[in-house]
Amino acid sequence: MDDLIREVKELRPLPAIALRLIAMAEDRRFSAQDLAATIRTDQALTLRILRLANSPAFGLPRRITSLREAIVLLGFREVRSLALGACVVDASVRDRIAGAMLDYEVFWVNSLVVAYFSQVLADAEGLDRDEGFTAGVVHNVGRLALAQHRPDWLRDAVMLARAEGFAVHDAQVHQLGFTDAELGAAVARTWSFPPTLVEAVERHAWPLSQLGKARDLDGIVARARRFARAHRVTDGVDVVGHTLSPDRDWMLPATAEALRRLGGVPGVLQRARAFLVEADAA
Repeated sequence: MDDLIREVKELRPLPAIALRLIAMAEDRRFSAQDLAATIRTDQALTLRILRLANSPAFGLPRRITSLREAIVLLGFREVRSLALGACVVDASVRDRIAGAMLDYEVFWVNSLVVAYFSQVLADAEGLDRDEGFTAGVVHNVGRLALAQHRPDWLRDAVMLARAEGFAVHDAQVHQLGFTDAELGAAVARTWSFPPTLVEAVERHAWPLSQLGKARDLDGIVARARRFARAHRVTDGVDVVGHTLSPDRDWMLPATAEALRRLGGVPGVLQRARAFLVEADAA
């Protein structure tokens, strides 16, 4: 795994601008001007954000024509989340990960849905919604890295898991001695992600009973991922063998209201798919 970590660190599955946007979620000294300056370094990203902001998924009453206007109307936090989602969803990797039995569209819809659900939980519980969205969108970065750099390793683990009827992570431990979640956490450490974000990446598939507190960032991502699975939204690798029932905390007034503001589950799915449309249009 050490050799693979060095390779992934050098050839990042996440673009450099994404790492700067992640840092903005942790450091409150960043301003709207800093955000705009960061986004403007990539003209294609700027155009993608404007198209996203004007898509039906966000339902704005009038057309946004500039990045400054987007920040004024949507707010710093919403535009930062839009930028992060827009720059990590990269259509150029579609063919590279196909050999790993990882479907590009299914993978990213899942990551973005988990990101929005994590944002909902963080918002409802008075935690930082930016950190929730960030953790959700990058929680599966280890699987993406493995699919790009060692597609045969992921493909073999998926085939073994499906043949034997157990989880892909269990198959990876058997074949590789580590899981893609552990790989993702190791790489996240080399990128100087904050410890709570590293833990969320590493523990996203842990049972809730093994996590310390459900309100911590790792617990929020695990709960968001479980809620996505209850609606049969997975990354296409770990197959849902039976329908999960949504956890009761999604029916609590604060959580239900935070989810309603995003248009409910259909609204979240519409937003996630909008990112894919813009990635293909870029």
